[in-house]
Amino acid sequence: MRIVIAGAGEVGFELAKSLSGKNDVYVIEKDKEKVDRLNELDVIAIRGNAASFKVLNEAKVDKADIFLGVTGNDEVNILSALTAKKLGVKKTLVRVENLDYADKPVMRYSPLGFDLVVCPPLVLAHEIVELVGIPFAEEVITLSGGEMDVIEFQISENSPVIGKSYKDLNLPPDVVLASIQRNGDVILPGEENLRAGDKVIMVGKRDEIEKIRDLFGEQIVKRVTVFGTNEISSYVAEALYKSRVSVKVVGASKKACEELSETLRGIRIVCGDFLDLEFLNKEEIGKSNAVVALTDSDERNLLVSLLSKNLGAERAIVKVEHEEYARIFESVGIDHALNPKRMTIMEVQKLLMMDRVEVRTLADISGAVVMELEVNNQKIKDKRLAELQLPKNTAIWVIIRNGKCLAPSPDLVLAQGDRVVVRTEWKEVKKVGEMFG
Repeated sequence: MRIVIAGAGEVGFELAKSLSGKNDVYVIEKDKEKVDRLNELDVIAIRGNAASFKVLNEAKVDKADIFLGVTGNDEVNILSALTAKKLGVKKTLVRVENLDYADKPVMRYSPLGFDLVVCPPLVLAHEIVELVGIPFAEEVITLSGGEMDVIEFQISENSPVIGKSYKDLNLPPDVVLASIQRNGDVILPGEENLRAGDKVIMVGKRDEIEKIRDLFGEQIVKRVTVFGTNEISSYVAEALYKSRVSVKVVGASKKACEELSETLRGIRIVCGDFLDLEFLNKEEIGKSNAVVALTDSDERNLLVSLLSKNLGAERAIVKVEHEEYARIFESVGIDHALNPKRMTIMEVQKLLMMDRVEVRTLADISGAVVMELEVNNQKIKDKRLAELQLPKNTAIWVIIRNGKCLAPSPDLVLAQGDRVVVRTEWKEVKKVGEMFG
């Protein structure tokens, strides 16, 4: 496959790195240092403006299967993708940061003719709203159609499920305990008793999962404090407010706070120094069920979140621009460190995979890959699960049939049109996709 990538920043470089080797990859970048860095990869680097007709011709975009516009400039991404489309590229993906260009996190088949438009700020905001809405969740993946979720949570010390096995939980009909992680090992549910600290994967309908909230010893979210006055902050605050959560937005700039107050009616906007303990105490930040730090500074987001948790805030969700900081932040007490660039990379990888096999959902959870696939392969239709030769470290979590969740069992027979939720490794994604698709 021939792929042309516009931009060699964090997103472009990581995409080039993951796609090179098995594909012919061309990368267009005007910054000399970034071009020089591309020498580390098996790609063809072209220095120039990706929106230039001449440069796109040099990259042979007319013979390309996919064009990825992922520079840090929205207008360059849009213009270069439009030109690439005109020159004959088969598929185009565009990254946009400005919310004026996108009203959804991910738009397929946009009015401009792009196959996919990804808006990282909205992808991030949507993920934050999901995490706040399900307070016991460490990860939330919404499956195709939006009626079911994959939710990861950690069993707390006071959870009533401690010491119980899967069959003792009396879960609702459309909720399945898919997997248990303990000390780095993955355990399939069975007779194993749950322990404090176990990470558990549940799959099921959102409203059914809400019914078992008390099993995890968590309270409903009532108060959320959002730090930052940018567009993401506004989107998150408004979405939470509409879900009947008491939201407070804290900004450092008086002008920005005044402008935000004109658009966020009914939401309290406060201006002050984030890192002033007296100010944080005065605003009762410690009483927040969750704090969300969305300023443009990773360091500031970390500090204000740690201070808030030290004052009593229950959870902290942080935007991290530098991907390498995410694990560090979570190791020092941040509950969720979210990187919008990583989310963009995931959407691109999903597009590329869907070009080969029918993948409804592709997401990352705890370092593994979660795939939702429809059973279309005649070779496995009418086969028992025990007869499938799954790759190593691959497991079927749940089968969705006619809107119902079915727990996997050795004798369960697959039917045409079943949706199968599978956990696997990145290197096995193609193989798993071809097995079911």
